[in-house]
Amino acid sequence: MNELSELKDKLLTTAKILQCELHDMWGHVSAKTPDGERFLLAMLRPPADSEAPVDDALEFDMSGRLLSGGRNVPDEIHFHLAPYKHRKNVGAVIHCHPPIALSVVSTGRKIIPIYQLAAHFGKGIPISSWMYGTIRSHGDRAVRLMGESCALMIKGHGAVVIGEDIEEACINTMRMERGAKMMLYAATLGKPAPVPPGVGKVLGAIYPPPGNDKQQGKRLRSIGHKIEFQYYERLVKKGEKWSTI
Repeated sequence: MNELSELKDKLLTTAKILQCELHDMWGHVSAKTPDGERFLLAMLRPPADSEAPVDDALEFDMSGRLLSGGRNVPDEIHFHLAPYKHRKNVGAVIHCHPPIALSVVSTGRKIIPIYQLAAHFGKGIPISSWMYGTIRSHGDRAVRLMGESCALMIKGHGAVVIGEDIEEACINTMRMERGAKMMLYAATLGKPAPVPPGVGKVLGAIYPPPGNDKQQGKRLRSIGHKIEFQYYERLVKKGEKWSTI
C-alpha cells in the first residue's frame, strides 16, 4: 500500500471510529497528503447514491478546488480549508457534532481536562457562538477563536478538531467527547474539577514530543494517540464494536 492509499484507509477508518463513538453520521474528516500540497476528505455518512462507492474520498488542492472524487463537496468545507491555511502544523481536521460535548457547552461550560489524557486541553476547549463552515469568514474565525487549542466547540452546531496527523485529530475528538461525558457524570455528585495544571508538564517530560525543547510547549501532540488509534483501528478492521462510557 502506497502512502496515499494508506492515508485514505486511515481516513475511512477514522470515519468508522467516529460513527461508533459519536453515534452521528454527519461530519467529515480530512488530512493533508504526504506532499503537503493537497488534502483528502471522507464523510462520516454513507453516500446518498446507493451506487456510489462507500470508500470514495474527495481530493482537494489547498485553495479548495476539487481534484477528484465522486461525492458532493461538503457545505462546511471552510472548516477544513482555514486550519490548513492559517496553521502550518495542522495535518488533519475533523468537523463533527459530538452530542454530549454540545450539551455541556450549551450551558456555557467549557470541556475541561477532567482526566490526564486530556491534559492538553489546558484551561478548557474554547467555545464560539453559532457558525457555519460554508461561509469563508466563519472558517477563518473558527481558527482565530481556537487559538493554540486542539479544538473549538461551536454552540448549537458542532466542533472543529485538529491534529498533526489524522490519528491525533481522531483521538482528540474522542477524548473531548468522553471528557464531556465524565463532566456530566461528575456533575451529579458535585462540581467537575480539572486535573492540576502541572499534569501536562509531567506527562510531557515522561513522553516528550519530537523536536527540541522550544517546540514542546507549542506542539499539539497528545500522549499515546497513535497507540490508542491503533487499538480502535484493529477493532474496526475486525468488524467489532466497543462500548463508550
